[in-house]
Amino acid sequence: MIDFLKAYFNFSEIGIFAADLLLALLIGLLVGHERHSAGKTMGERSTIILIVGSYLFAYASLRCGIDHSRVIAQIVTGVGFIGAGIILKRGEKDIINLTTAILVWTVAALGVLVGTGLRVEAIIAALVVYFVLRIRHRREQNTTDKPEENV
Repeated sequence: MIDFLKAYFNFSEIGIFAADLLLALLIGLLVGHERHSAGKTMGERSTIILIVGSYLFAYASLRCGIDHSRVIAQIVTGVGFIGAGIILKRGEKDIINLTTAILVWTVAALGVLVGTGLRVEAIIAALVVYFVLRIRHRREQNTTDKPEENV
């Protein structure tokens, strides 16, 4: 039975696939948790599913030996279309969900980084994205927590 499995499965490649998939999941969880804690609509599940999907497309394109740059370009286009649907205009000047739409695009890019084997770069970029989101979230909290002055 073990010889049969060894003949059909490359366990080192499956191990790398599983580790990269776990990395994509953890990055999605990190970024999604920040959005969820900020009360935004795109939380952990959406972020994880998006990054895993991007990872799977990038990984499959590399494993199948097709031109992965074309697949990545289609990820960018498709996810950009999803992001465009998230953006709403309210009134003459108010645009809402712009950060979420940009985050959708960025999370897809993180998935592509993991899928193409750029793991360290994906981790660094995810941390940068997380901290940028946290800085903005803290600023919003600080402005709403201060008592109003009577003028």
